[in-house]
Order: sequence, then structure tokens, then C-alpha cells
Amino acid sequence: MTPVSAHSTFRRPRAAGFGVGLALALWLGAASGVPAQTPPCNPCAGVRVDDPSTLTEALGAEPRLEGEARLYVLWPTRLGDVDAVGEDDVSTPSVGAFDEVRQAGGTPWTVTVFESPAPLLENLEIFEAELRALASVARGAGERAHLQIDWRPAVGEVTVQELGFLVKRAAVAITGAHPQARVIVGPLEPDADALRALYGEDIAAYADGIALRGDAPLTDLEAARDALAELDPGKPIVLDHLPWPDQPSRALARAAEMTEKGFAVTVFGVPAEVASSEALAAELAPLKVLAREFQGDLSFDPYTTPRSTTGARAWTFVRGEDLSLRVIAESPQGADALQLGFDDTLLRGPRRIALDDGFESMVLDQTRGQDGLALRVDEPSPVTLLKLGRVTAAELEGGIEDEVDVAGERQIPVEEILRRLQAFEDRQARRLDHYTATNTLSLRFRLGDGAETVEATFEGPFFYRRGEGFDWAWETLYVNGVKWRGETLPEIPLIQPEKAAVLPLEINFTQEYAYRLRGTEVVDGRDAWVIDFEPVAADSEGNLYQGTVWVDRSLYARLKTRALQVGLEGEVISNEETMTFEPVDSAGQPTEWSSDAYVLPVRNVGQQILSILNASTQVERETRLSSIEINVDGFERRRQAALDSEVTMVRDTEDGLRYLVKNEDGERVVQEERDTTRLFALGGVFYDESLDYPIPLAGVNYLALDWRGTGQQVNIFFAGALLTANWAQPRIFDSRWDFGASAFGFFIPTSDEQYRDGREIEAEEIESSRGRVSVFLGRPLGSFTKLDFTYSLGYTRYSDADDTDESFILPQDTLTHSFATELTYSRGGWRAAAEVSWNQRDEWEFWGLPGNTEFDPEHEDYLLYEASLAKTWWLPKFTKLGAAIEYLGGEDLDRFSKYDFGPFGDAEVIGYQGGLVRAEEAWAAHLSYGIDLGSIVQVEMIGDAAWLTDELTGLDNEMIAGVGLEGTLMGPWETIMNFEVGVPVEGPGDGFTAFIAFLKLFG
Repeated sequence: MTPVSAHSTFRRPRAAGFGVGLALALWLGAASGVPAQTPPCNPCAGVRVDDPSTLTEALGAEPRLEGEARLYVLWPTRLGDVDAVGEDDVSTPSVGAFDEVRQAGGTPWTVTVFESPAPLLENLEIFEAELRALASVARGAGERAHLQIDWRPAVGEVTVQELGFLVKRAAVAITGAHPQARVIVGPLEPDADALRALYGEDIAAYADGIALRGDAPLTDLEAARDALAELDPGKPIVLDHLPWPDQPSRALARAAEMTEKGFAVTVFGVPAEVASSEALAAELAPLKVLAREFQGDLSFDPYTTPRSTTGARAWTFVRGEDLSLRVIAESPQGADALQLGFDDTLLRGPRRIALDDGFESMVLDQTRGQDGLALRVDEPSPVTLLKLGRVTAAELEGGIEDEVDVAGERQIPVEEILRRLQAFEDRQARRLDHYTATNTLSLRFRLGDGAETVEATFEGPFFYRRGEGFDWAWETLYVNGVKWRGETLPEIPLIQPEKAAVLPLEINFTQEYAYRLRGTEVVDGRDAWVIDFEPVAADSEGNLYQGTVWVDRSLYARLKTRALQVGLEGEVISNEETMTFEPVDSAGQPTEWSSDAYVLPVRNVGQQILSILNASTQVERETRLSSIEINVDGFERRRQAALDSEVTMVRDTEDGLRYLVKNEDGERVVQEERDTTRLFALGGVFYDESLDYPIPLAGVNYLALDWRGTGQQVNIFFAGALLTANWAQPRIFDSRWDFGASAFGFFIPTSDEQYRDGREIEAEEIESSRGRVSVFLGRPLGSFTKLDFTYSLGYTRYSDADDTDESFILPQDTLTHSFATELTYSRGGWRAAAEVSWNQRDEWEFWGLPGNTEFDPEHEDYLLYEASLAKTWWLPKFTKLGAAIEYLGGEDLDRFSKYDFGPFGDAEVIGYQGGLVRAEEAWAAHLSYGIDLGSIVQVEMIGDAAWLTDELTGLDNEMIAGVGLEGTLMGPWETIMNFEVGVPVEGPGDGFTAFIAFLKLFG
């Protein structure tokens, strides 16, 4: 509901009396502050019967109910008796009653009776069936419909928590099926404490009115009224129901009396003997006259209560349109006359309205004096209805004295927005039985802190049925944009966050989320409410979400949702998703925003941070739905065909995404145990100018993300000259700390050349080989930041190269202890990292040619610090653009501790061999642009540049640069081939680097 603006100008007569002024003030207050759901009558009355058909003939008799006259007709509807089979089913008996009552002039109001046994959690199937029946009744209720929610469990006792849940679910079902319907809750016991407890379940926004038991003691009703005024100011209170009066006209007095006491609608129970009597039309006539005369903008006026010398009680109501009065006067039993006196001198034209037919007649016995107006009515009925006019401002001498300008806007509460959002989605859920689509999921992994990324995309038919979740067939896999050519797709480990304990914006038994209306924004051209949500308590059990939802201000549909999962456990450190919703028609085609459109989450973009093998791995996810078909025939046939095929399939389960595998009988079943172990065969060749010959690589890689069911992660890669091994425990002692160890070794010596003043010093060239073991300890700080501590013990062995001078003294083979601290931040595809490490060699003695001035025993220990920022932009058709910048620096660095820019160096410049150029400080930039060539090969153009500073070798912000190509294509025997070739284009490099690798997945 958009804000309701009011701007009116009222001219106040100069001679208006004190009562008129206060009445006007009261009316102005009502005009600007009363919620829109306030009944359009005052006082308002209704009748309650078991079967509305017994009233329709009498209701349609004279005096007729016309225009905005409101006489509410209430009757019970047992939802268990309603046969609701679909969205278009509106043929229930209750729907026919709505039409009959409306045609007779009444305002239909059914009390929908839930009989679901308590507790609801154990009887949700019955409850859902009654909700479907309720939605069916609401869909066919038509205009001016009221639906009341009453729970009378067949078995069990009603608890406040469950009643609150039922009220919210029922209100959403009603509003979703019929947005204009009024939702009333009750009748409730007038117990102030019980009402406070019920409102503690946040039902305020879900009820347009509260019904209290009308036969309760007045003191209890007044206490309940006061509690509701505190809990939910302005909410109409209904009395359901009072006994039918012995004299029908006295119903007017009871309605006026209850209105004075703050009750909006007074309902009278019509006994069966009255409802079936021939005099029923006469019995109903006074209430119909009341409805005709008190429709519109009337307010109770306590300041114009007339004086009575005959013991009569009277209630006065003022109409805002012309400030005329309606007076209900109840005479004592046996009174032969009614005398009333009014202090207001501007009253005129008193008329008596007959309660049997609404006929107006002038009150002839009237006296006007300085004290006001006095009236006398002989032989009054038990209740007399009077109508008095008022002298207009134009008729007063002096005309208009001043103006009162009223302007205001009703601000909609966040609870009301949520209710209407839930109602929209409930209605859509009942219309949308199933749909199919093509689902495309792209997983983009960032490797390390640079711009290097790997993308895997799965695509295939998607089958969704309401209440069952979805099945998804993986028909196609793209690796870096290259289509997988094998007969079957490989099963990748399904690393995913555990499902949230409770989803936001849904109705639940408990209150896990708090909501705040932040304001409004425009989203894709649509005006939207912006609502933030977060867990109520920081220590809530299970993981929950915090984030923002954008709700359309016209339709109350979701436009966008951004949510961050908090309280995660396991290897998933962070999970943030942004869903974009779009309207489609029944054929799945884009359409205009309307209440008839299906609003679906067609795009989901998110990021996960995974604790994988002692590193925080950034994974960007994008899901897209296309070729949507809604409620089409053949859904089950098409889904079964996918299940019978040999394609890889997954299913949405309570435990998350799980593979659907075939059992011995060929039927698909959910794979209960997650298989996170994979074995790869790797082969290839690597070469740069630091090697005497190309190095062949052939080996295996073993990966287990849940090693032997312990939650530990193991990875071992052995390829002859190269060994890497990792072990990690993502949640040590069930805390947020992770712990692990790794080992690395490259056993073939590589050359380490020395450049000085742009010239290679061949006599100082040597060779080295190295290995390292490390221990890691890390902890996330919030959802996007991680702090890691690392201890490494490295071993370096030095040897002569072919051109090493005989007098060159080799550095001593040594162990190096390193203590590093790294802080990383990852969000929205960006990754920023900063690291500092203190390093100490066990032994460090003189090295180099005699007289070498570079050696300094103080270099035995040294400090390194690095910072980097990287981002990849993913473009259509597997095109991507990557960029990264780095800063490298340190203190007390020498030739063997400075930064290297080769393939295994600290900041790779493609095309540069390892050990060729070293620097004690550097700025580096990396750019890449990848394109897909017909899904056959993906080529990425790479450009690296670094600006180096090193005082000893004469580098002063000197640039080195290289360009290259990296590519991916499918090889034979279901292998994936990756290649990288680079050449230097600036600086001392004059060779090339090349790397070719084949990967084969075995299981």
C-alpha cells in the first residue's frame, strides 16, 4: 500500500460554539490519523447467523441497504468442509453465500473455522489443506468481503505461539488470494495478558481487526480494549457477539454505547427462532436504518451530548462532510415522552427517523433560545433516532474568518509491507504448481591473490514442483568456456553452505529476524520499499541471514534480495547472494509487472569463501534461469525421462544439494554420503630459460575434502620433479579456527642469474633447489575477512652452474624459519590481501666473489611485506576481464631473499624465467582478457608489468613486462588440456616460458 496523502481545507465559522470546535478537531484528527481499514460507518453493527440464506430475503426487503451502507452479516465456514482443488476453484458453498448477502445489500463476513489439531507442527498436512480451502474461499469472496480467523482444534490445546503462527499464515493466504479482503482475528478471550502474549508473536500487521467475545463481562472487555490501544493503536475492535435484544430497536443503543466505549463493530447473534420467523424483516429493520444513516465519515462526539429531563441516555455522532448530527436516544422503560436539550445554537432542522422504514419527519415540538435547542418527542419508541442539521459558514454574518489547512501522509509500517509481500508470494505459490527451465550455474574460482581464475559452468533442464523442491540435470559442462566432450560429466565435490535454520521474510513459529524499513529506492525503474533484516539475537542457534529486500511499492512483489548467511559451520566461511526477480507470463516469457505475472528469481549472483587446504578460496556463483515454462502438460514425463537417462542429476534436499544416483534397480536415489574424494592423473611439460631442458611432468593428484569422514582435507600432488602435499582441518575443536600443514618440493635445480646495471654477470650465476614445510593457523573475522598465521621451514641447496667463477663462494645450504601473518578481504569479486613475514636463516656466512660488498651478516634475518588487490569482471559468452595490482617490499634483503619474478616467484611476470631478475621493492600490474572460440578453445591474453627498484643492481623503478597466451581445450580420452606461453617484451628477458598440462579425472 502506497502512502495515503490527505490535503483538505476547512473553513471554521466565527460563531461556532465550543462543542463544534472540538467536534471539528476530533474529526480532523480522525481524517488524518485513522488507518484505512477503519469501517466506513460509526456506529457499525452486524448480525451473526448459522446460515446466511435465512436472512437474505429479509435483508433485501425495505428499507433497502444502498450505497456505502454497512450491515455486516457473519456466518461460520468450516474449512474442513471446503473442497479446494486448484487456483480457479471458487465454487465452494461459502462463495455462494458471499454473493447472496451482497446482492441483498449486506456486507458479507464469514468466520473461517480451523480445526487442525494441536500441535500444528505435528499436523501440518491438515493445516496446509485448510489453508488451501481458506484461499479458495477468499478468491471467490468478491468485494467488501471480510474473513475472520477462528481456531478451534479438534484435538489439543491452543498455545499463543501456535495461534500467532496460524494467524499469520491464514492472513497471508487470505490477502494473497484476495488483496482487498479484510482480515479479522477472533473471537478472542478479552484477557489483557493473553492479548499481550499474542501480540508478542508479531501479529499486528496481519490483522485488520480484532474480534473479542461479546458475551464477556464489560470490565474484561474494557481492560482488553485498553491493552489493544497500547499494543495496536487504531486497530478496530469487534464484539462478536452480543445477545439479540428483546426489542430490536435497542440494538442501536447497544451499538452506540459500545462505540462510545471504543469498539468499532457490534455484532448481534440472531437466534434460530428469530432467523426463521416471519417477522424477521421487521427485526432487522432498525439495524438497516442504522447502517443507512451512519455510513461515511461520522465520529462519536462526546462534547455535544444532549441534556435529558426524562432520564433518557443519548449518544451523538457528527458527520465530517457537513457537521450535521445523528443522535441515538434510549428512553427508560414506560416513558411517555423524550426531552432533549442541545447547547449548540447553530443546530437546526431536527428530524426523527423511523426505525421500521427510515422515513424522516420533522420534530414539531422544538424551542430555540439563547441556551440552544430543546426538543420533545411524544410517545417515543424504546430507541429514537434523530437527525439535526447545522447552519453553514456561508450563512453566517461575516462569512469566513479563517482556514484550517490539514496535510498529512500515512506512513506504512514495515510489518504491513511484509504481510503484503507474503500474501503476494502465497498467492503465486498456490497458482504455480510446477515449472521447467534451463538452469545455468557458473562457478568461478580465484586461485591465490592474483587475477588467475578458473570457471566451471553446468547447464541443463530444471524441474520444480511446489512442496518438493527441484531436480536438475547436468547435460552440459563448460570448463573455462570449453564444452566437455565426454559421454558423462564428472561429479565434482558439492561444497555448499548448510541450509539456514530459518529463512527471512517467511512466517515461522519463532521470531528469528528483526526488520527495519530503511526507506525507498528505484530498482530497474520500479519504486521499491527497502527493508533490512537481521537475526534478533547474535547467539541464535543455527545459521541465519542478514541483508536487504527490495519490495515493489505497487504490487508488493520482491524485486531484489541480498542476503548474507551468518553462523556458518564447516568449510564454508561466508555465503552472500543477491537474487534478482523478474515477471514472466504463463508461457515463461518476460511480461509487464502485474498481479497476474509470475515473479521468479531468474538470476542469482553470489560469493562464497571456502576454507580449502589452508587457504580462503573465493568462489563467485551465478545462476540464471531461461526457457521457463509454467504449469505445462508433460512435466512428469519430461522429468522422468531425465531421471531415466544417464546424465548427472542433483536434487534439492533438506541437507542441501545432493547427487541423484542410480541404484541396482536403475532407479534414481539421493546419494546419502557426500563423496568428496577425487583422483586425477596429470601430465605435461614445463620450460623456462632457467632450466637446461624442458621438464616433463607426469603424476597423480589425490584430493579428499572429507578424509575418512573426519572433516579433514587432504591433497597430494606428485609429478616426479614436483611434490605438493596439504592437510587441513577447517574447524579445529569445532571452533572457527582452521589448522593445517603443507609441504612443497621442486627437486630439479634452476639457475639463479645476477644482473647488475642491466648486464648479466655470468661468473656469479649459480643453481639452487628448494623445499618447504609449513604449518597454518587461521580464523575468519566477520564474513569477508580472514586472518592467517603461518610458520614455514624452508630448505635451500646451492650448487655451481656451468659458468660460475671458480672463486665464487656458494651460499651455505640453509634452513629458513619464516613467521607470516596475512589478512585477506573478499567481497563482490574483489580480493584484497596484505602479508608481512619475518624470516631467519639458520646459517648465513660469506658468499660471492672475493670482496663481495653485497654480503652482510645482518641479512641472516629479514622482513618481507606484500599487498595486492584483484578483480575479475565476467562478461557474456564466457568472456572475462581480470586485473590485479601488487606492492612488494622488505628490509635487510640480499640477492637470495629478494623478490623473484619467474613462474614460481613472488609476483610472476609472464615470459620471465625464474631467478633472472630480483628486486627489493616492486609495484606490479596484471591484466588478462579471455574469449571463447566456439566452445572449443578458450584463449586468455595476458599482460604483466612490474616496476622494480634495487639499489645494488641499479634498478630505479625500472619496468619489466611480458605478454602471453593461456588457453584451455579438450584433449583426447576426456582430458582437459591447459597451456601457457609467454615472452618478455621489456627488460633483460630474451627467452620464453611454456607450460602444457593434461588433466584426467578418474573418480
